[in-house]
Amino acid sequence: MRGKRAEAIVTQREHTLLWYDYETSGRDPSLDRPIQLGWLRTPLSCTTSDEAASQFIRLPDDVLPSPGALMVHQIIPEQHQKLGMTEAELAASLEALITPGTWVAGYNSRRFDDRFTQHVLYRSLRDPYRWQFAEGRGRFDLYPVVLAYYALRHAAVRWPEDADGTPRFRLDRLGPLNGLDRGLRAHDAAADVTVTARLAAQLQQYDPDLFQESLARADKQAVIALIRAYGRDDGLYEVTPFAGLERGYLRPLWVPFRLGPDGDFVAFDLRGSPEHVTAEIAAIVDAGGSFSERRKRLSEIGVTLIRANRQPMLWPRSTVLSDRESRLPESHQVDREASHLGQWQAVMASEAFRALYTMTVSAFQPDSVQPERPTDVDRLLYSGGFYADSDRQLLATCPYLDPHALADWSPAFEDPRLPELVFRYRARNFPQSLTQGEWRRWQRVRREKLLSEAAPGVTLASIHRELAELAASETLSTHQLDQLQAYSIWLDNQPPL
Repeated sequence: MRGKRAEAIVTQREHTLLWYDYETSGRDPSLDRPIQLGWLRTPLSCTTSDEAASQFIRLPDDVLPSPGALMVHQIIPEQHQKLGMTEAELAASLEALITPGTWVAGYNSRRFDDRFTQHVLYRSLRDPYRWQFAEGRGRFDLYPVVLAYYALRHAAVRWPEDADGTPRFRLDRLGPLNGLDRGLRAHDAAADVTVTARLAAQLQQYDPDLFQESLARADKQAVIALIRAYGRDDGLYEVTPFAGLERGYLRPLWVPFRLGPDGDFVAFDLRGSPEHVTAEIAAIVDAGGSFSERRKRLSEIGVTLIRANRQPMLWPRSTVLSDRESRLPESHQVDREASHLGQWQAVMASEAFRALYTMTVSAFQPDSVQPERPTDVDRLLYSGGFYADSDRQLLATCPYLDPHALADWSPAFEDPRLPELVFRYRARNFPQSLTQGEWRRWQRVRREKLLSEAAPGVTLASIHRELAELAASETLSTHQLDQLQAYSIWLDNQPPL
């Protein structure tokens, strides 16, 4: 916070922020696709006189856009299908944009846009993760920073509220209320990126130190150092939506250990007394149950995990308590929290600490039986593991944008996903490279994806259901109804399956 820097701050002059945003055909990154990319590069100060650029992306012929998504971004399929580049070209553009020293930034991007980027690169035979960390690269999400300013620097911006006084942190409400949109159209990728960068610049201008500290939270090692310095002794405040408005989105934590040498950190909410929480953990372990059930019960008693690589918004308790601008509601009962912290520290100094650690690790133990994996290779990014070094070396020789060379490229991969990914990459981006037999094989894939009753995602059947529901709605404007009609005409003119 202003004048007080408790940990290392991101200061490298060579670093830049690449603000970006997607408009997509749906919400599932493994099944849906980006249809528009917006981007804008700024220094870490976020100051720029530029507006974001944008580019449409064409959907492959095994993916159809959701009518519901159309109602959000209002980009009719004819636009992105006529003017868009292929996903292979998008992947090449992303690699060109995310140069060494670039931090990719967005608004709620860790939960949405970044997952689409991972899947774009995965389907395009590129490393889906290297852009997040290699050669000084990183990720930065402005959404949790906005929450931090709400809790700690409330006067930085004007905050939109519902009629009942509940604050809302949607970009399409923050932008207009603070004059950041200036004639831009909401839910256009370039406009959203420009608003996001302007919002970041306003926060940065109000309190540069807090913004730089927020940037530092995107550095895993800086977060680990902060937890080690303050988690046990002073305790930490975490800014998180899970704390709720009543608590000012702040929860006080004692963070004593990790789940293994490189595991997540375990945090105990200081609202709960050690005696009660310890008894509850023992009961959870004794009761057993599934991992999700145990996680839910642990969360209810205030025992959560902190993932150092997820940009947790953490500050030392003493810093927050001594800061005049922070908004700490009376519901926190600071004296009681301090008393519980002292009791936890007494546990840490006793023989009971080993038992607490053992029970907690057991409570967070994942299920031995893993859920059934999807069978579609497009959905296996997270469940298929990392590529072997030999496969990564083979992928480095891929003629990504040469359809003639691709047709003859068939290396012996170790990973069973890769041969099918190579085939689908060709079919989606370079259909002219397919033989007649491969073309028939691709049509079978399309029919399974778009016609099967069991297929997940957007199918012809789900589209017709969605269109019927939207047409029956009484809340749609004339413009939206015209767009739905244009969508239906476009759909009727698509090649038959």
